[in-house]
Amino acid sequence: MKNIVYSLSILILLVVGACKKSSLITYQGQPDIYFDDATRLPTLPGDIILDSTIVSFAYSTVTDSISKIIIGVTGAKADHDRTYKLEIDPKSTAISGKHYDALPTSFTIRKNKLKDTVLLKMHRTVDLQTTESTLILNLQANENFVTSMADKVINKTTGKKYSYITYKVYINDIVKRPSGWFDTYLGVFSRKKLFLMVDVLNVQPSFFVGQPSLGILGAYGKYMQRYLNDQKAAGKTVFEDDGTEMIMGPGVQ
Repeated sequence: MKNIVYSLSILILLVVGACKKSSLITYQGQPDIYFDDATRLPTLPGDIILDSTIVSFAYSTVTDSISKIIIGVTGAKADHDRTYKLEIDPKSTAISGKHYDALPTSFTIRKNKLKDTVLLKMHRTVDLQTTESTLILNLQANENFVTSMADKVINKTTGKKYSYITYKVYINDIVKRPSGWFDTYLGVFSRKKLFLMVDVLNVQPSFFVGQPSLGILGAYGKYMQRYLNDQKAAGKTVFEDDGTEMIMGPGVQ
């Protein structure tokens, strides 16, 4: 009996010793730096993790937009600030000072933190109505962080990957015919007509995305046609960008 108790005691001491040793194991090597969006978990079924984002002004009335780009690092928190390197890829077509505000000259993971947020302010410019601009951000290794966690294969058949250290921001103001546009009441779609309706009717451009009530669309169409008629009678005929007179749909004439 004593031998059994003695053996169990030795076994317990060995297990406890092993646990104590394993608890002393800490992160070895320099921490990796990455874009947080590429490592997050899906929040809803069908949620797709991407290494890019689209900022579209198309169905909004704002002139500026601010996006939060979150940078993360692996390893333990540090008791001091750590700078990291974030650069604009020369292949970017977005222009600093025009499409977006210039980024800071230095970036820092603050002490006792594992993440940093970069605020990217973008501007609605006329050229974005026809051409999408791309801002490409690259994280690079420095004395504090490495970039060994570069990418992940998401399709083994095609070899398609997404990146942890390159992030693309697509900026546009390209307005296409919205799904809720009903020609019978609203007539031929144009960007100019859409935003004229936004101003005259005091509605949001997004109202025409989806399935708005046909009754409301009919009422809007009639109101707008009266507005256009009044403008014409006052010698202020509204023309489309192609020079043709703006009219609403045949169902409200």
